[in-house]
Amino acid sequence: MKASDATFKNAIRFDNWLTKDNAGYYHPFDRRASDLCDGVAASWSESRRNIPWANMVSALATLSEEGYAPKAVDWPGYGSTFPYAYHMDAEKFADYLAAHSTARGVDHIRDDVVDVDLDETGYVQAVRLKSGASIAADLYVDCTGFAGVLIEKALGVEWVDYSKWLLCDRAVAMRVPYDVHYPGCIKPFTTSKALSSGWVWDIGLSDRRGRGYVYSSKFIDDDTAEAELRAEEGVCCEKLDAWRIAFRVGRRKEFWSKNVIAIGLASGFIEPLESTALYTVEFAASALCDYFPQSGGAYEHLQKKYNAANEALFSEILDFINLHYSLSRRDDTEFWRAATSSYRMTNNIMEQLELWRQKPSTHLNFNKPLQLFSLQSYEYILYGMNFDGHGSNGAHRSSLVVPDQISKIISASRKKFPKHEDWLARKVNFEAAPDKNSDPSTSLRPDERDQQCNLEQPSETE
Repeated sequence: MKASDATFKNAIRFDNWLTKDNAGYYHPFDRRASDLCDGVAASWSESRRNIPWANMVSALATLSEEGYAPKAVDWPGYGSTFPYAYHMDAEKFADYLAAHSTARGVDHIRDDVVDVDLDETGYVQAVRLKSGASIAADLYVDCTGFAGVLIEKALGVEWVDYSKWLLCDRAVAMRVPYDVHYPGCIKPFTTSKALSSGWVWDIGLSDRRGRGYVYSSKFIDDDTAEAELRAEEGVCCEKLDAWRIAFRVGRRKEFWSKNVIAIGLASGFIEPLESTALYTVEFAASALCDYFPQSGGAYEHLQKKYNAANEALFSEILDFINLHYSLSRRDDTEFWRAATSSYRMTNNIMEQLELWRQKPSTHLNFNKPLQLFSLQSYEYILYGMNFDGHGSNGAHRSSLVVPDQISKIISASRKKFPKHEDWLARKVNFEAAPDKNSDPSTSLRPDERDQQCNLEQPSETE
């Protein structure tokens, strides 16, 4: 956390996604307590919905809104009763990992690849560097980002386009130091706010905020998008630099082709609405360890299994991100009318929504061993977006109260947990923020685990 200016991330808050002036909802990272599972979705759907879904089934929604850290100051590293994630400076995190690895014997050569030699079978034989050196290996991992120097330019592996289902293909971003503008606190959650032609993120690190607008170039030009981002941030950002990023959404037809494995942006990209990019890197690296060749000879079967696992992950992420747009009721701009069209729904989301209109979703819909997004994650989005289904007649008759179990967890957490910036000040040598009256960054998804409710004995999370 010190090395990457990291802060805690308990949840994602979505504003203006249902309608233009919608107050918003939370997607916390905890699972619902087991005794809240039976019948809660049906009863909530038939109620007046006077309490947001996340607040009914999770303590983290309230604790995040109130600005609490997910753990006490004296609890050990990674120990908490709640699953949590991080906001971090990705460049500093990469530098940290490089130093960690080279200290353990990894050779780190800083150079540019200027050419690639292929053998008669199309396998990479060597990479030629700007310095004049040439490096030969048995296996290559292509981490060259969108350029895809090995997987695309050398091997010509096809790109599977996702732009039919996800329209955004640009981003404009800026860094807002706290000595330029301190918004009063460091929020322990990411905010995603829908704008005219996409959405804007707000991520608080220990020394600054990251702001960025993800948008579709078909509906807004780059200059107008930057102006909209600056208007969202306010006059404090007038002199701040912004940089623009063009991207394409999709994946490789093959992640492992011949003797090249593409990981990271070289393998694919889906817009960062649920902060999945770093997870795909971790997943790919773990899968490569699992399917790494243990002997010489052909490894087609390893490739097949590796490619299938990564393809399934990208398909799952596509469906989950597509769900956010499919449930929106916005029709105030051309972008939102296009993004919410049934034509833009993936086949799987269309089928699932039809099913969920007839019955509540259950764990049977989410029974794959490597599933990233659980039943609970889908419910946070479905009911956060006020989904009507499984027999709801829209009467919304009964009023709701927060369950005693959730209320007790919230009360105990308020007594034990510090506010987010107080935790950072005590544990990460965080320098005092500017006076509150004065005037991204990236984030890593957690490994979702069952919520533990014993505040005296924090569980170990990785």
